[in-house]
Amino acid sequence: MNFRRSGRQAGFTLIELLAGIFLSAILLAGLYSVFFSQQTTFSAQEQVAEMNQNIRAALDLMTREIRLAGYKPSTSTFNGIATATSNSIRILADLNQDGDTADQDEDISYTYNAGSLQICRNGVGLPVADNISNLSFQYILKNGTVTYAPANLADIRKINVSITARTTHPDRTGVYRMITLSSDITPRNLAF
Repeated sequence: MNFRRSGRQAGFTLIELLAGIFLSAILLAGLYSVFFSQQTTFSAQEQVAEMNQNIRAALDLMTREIRLAGYKPSTSTFNGIATATSNSIRILADLNQDGDTADQDEDISYTYNAGSLQICRNGVGLPVADNISNLSFQYILKNGTVTYAPANLADIRKINVSITARTTHPDRTGVYRMITLSSDITPRNLAF
């Protein structure tokens, strides 16, 4: 048998093959760029959600417990706030009404540890919140004065708690995303 080649050969030329590889590389680079961008955005949003959850849980716990400051039976005479500074507070509440504040969860303190970026409850155990860049307390006194360190703890009528949190990792530019939440707390059981 005699096979004759036609004037046109089947297949691709080297130039066509290189052009196809080049176009495929450009397409893959574009897809990778979109994927990387989406992955970075997802990671950043996940960190922001974690930061929001962290700060909201800490502020909610602190608000509930500070609101109970001074809870006691009518025969007790302790002040509901034992210590009040710009970055720590210690509250007392006789929750089981046994006449003292020596039981669990009746003597509560919140302090800020700037070295570990944590809010600690009673100074031991697990922290209330991580990645906290600031915790501050402002005290509104019975005469309306606002102070960070009241001279007479019995004059405190309202407490403003402000917490600033940051993400665990910085973004691509090296900046931490931050959020600040604050709450005005009026302890229900302080003398008015």
